Amino acid sequence: MDQNPKTITSAANPAVKRLKALDLKKNRDAEGVFMVEGARHVNEALGAGWQLDTLAFSGRAGDDPAIAAAAKTHAASYEVTDELLSRITGRDNAQPLIGIFRQRWADLKDVQGGLWVALEGIRDPGNLGTILRSADAVKAEGVILVGQTCDAFSPEAVRASMGSFSRVKLAKASLPDVQKWRSGWKGRVVGTHLDTKTDYRKADYALPLLLVMGSEQAGLSPEMARLCDTLVKIPMPGGAESLNLAVSTGIMLYEICRSRI
Repeated sequence: MDQNPKTITSAANPAVKRLKALDLKKNRDAEGVFMVEGARHVNEALGAGWQLDTLAFSGRAGDDPAIAAAAKTHAASYEVTDELLSRITGRDNAQPLIGIFRQRWADLKDVQGGLWVALEGIRDPGNLGTILRSADAVKAEGVILVGQTCDAFSPEAVRASMGSFSRVKLAKASLPDVQKWRSGWKGRVVGTHLDTKTDYRKADYALPLLLVMGSEQAGLSPEMARLCDTLVKIPMPGGAESLNLAVSTGIMLYEICRSRI
């Protein structure tokens, strides 16, 4: 197979149409792939062992290591114009290099030990990406998406993670599956809830630990709350009724991190 990059200058090229179509979740899911923008994050994903499917780059990418890496694999490689990169990503001033990678999910049965975060019904991909970034910062093992959630591999979530998606394991499961798995979890489960008097700074965060966070609108469901050993509250002495989910998860993760130092 010829691994030299193919040059494409037309938006009508089938390869460009295929990459543009990955804007849609149904197309990403059908192929089991997702898009990573920028040389730094593409190379981080390659270094973390993610499988490269396709590489597209403009002349501004120079001799980036990802181009040589693509040549050593069966990944398709295309040199395109900056205008085509903007068309593919839907962004003005697009990064000069993008990679299409195979999606990767951890099995729930392999979620064991360390620090994990379970997100029930999270809807905002920006929040999800930010939480992945915070989880990476405190060296959490991974994140479990519970129930109906936003797409972890959407461009918005991947961008917001700032490359952390490549270092944080991702799992997804239904609520019944999590309830069944809970009996075998050898550690504590702590969740945040408004209907408790326990200050989050007073809880036991010994590892292994699963931190459970509810959705942006509804918070934890009663079923998820019952899986927790402890429910805690982040005080809000001001006028706000709630905190942004990514902010509250970050506060919790750093309190867990602080308790380990």
